[in-house]
Amino acid sequence: MLDAIEQAAALFVQARRSGEPIRELPASLRPQSAEQTNAIIRAVTRQLGLPIGGWKITFLFRPGQGPIIAPLFAQNIFESPAQVPPSVTHSLLIEPEIAFRVVKDLPSRTAPYRPEEVAEALVACPALELNDTRFDTAHRTLRQILDNRETVLEAHSDHQTSGAFVVGAGHPDWRSFDFARQKVVMRQGDRVLVDRTGGHALADPFLPAVVLANALRNDDGLKAGQVVATGSFSGFFAVAADEPVAVEFEGFGAARATFLSHEEERGPGEHSNQR
Repeated sequence: MLDAIEQAAALFVQARRSGEPIRELPASLRPQSAEQTNAIIRAVTRQLGLPIGGWKITFLFRPGQGPIIAPLFAQNIFESPAQVPPSVTHSLLIEPEIAFRVVKDLPSRTAPYRPEEVAEALVACPALELNDTRFDTAHRTLRQILDNRETVLEAHSDHQTSGAFVVGAGHPDWRSFDFARQKVVMRQGDRVLVDRTGGHALADPFLPAVVLANALRNDDGLKAGQVVATGSFSGFFAVAADEPVAVEFEGFGAARATFLSHEEERGPGEHSNQR
């Protein structure tokens, strides 16, 4: 399977560099487990060689299948309010999250990290994920790929369909919030995209962060400044370009992002993200 992992990764890397999407992975290269999905993600990350600014974790919720873990590239992480150019992502799909910022290293070690240790190393932040895929969505929408049991691993092998991440200010008192009862409203102009209470798949977005910290303790660990993404409160929605999308977690905080329809002109030394 090793050759298949590298071949699948090479297709994703080519799609990222050329801008030409993949219709689908050849049947012989499709991952059949979370382990194989993670192997493809690691191979793509190695081949791209980009700095890592954070991590994203998700679960298949199937017996025998561990978490799927993907890095967030530093160049695709923005501070709110953000204007995200089409060279980063042009998918126009967005979803609200409570993400975390690492404020203290959780390095590699043998002993498991206790939840209290992980909590002390994180601060929670309102956030928006801008979803994207290297697959050709003219034939299958991203939602169709993710909702199909036969193709969900294929979708997640593309760095968990992440395009960019926009992170708001951290809340110092985040542990006092009941995220299972957290009201969240996401709007674009007068259009209400999300208006609900709770909605995270595990009720508390912090719980997957503990799993992530313990998975990465066998590698390089979590580093101060990195972002940790653990899942949406609602799933993603299609929006228009050039009009801000705002999410408010009532009493907690807000984040704001705009998909730009064109590249902004930047002077020497300026970058597309705002970190």
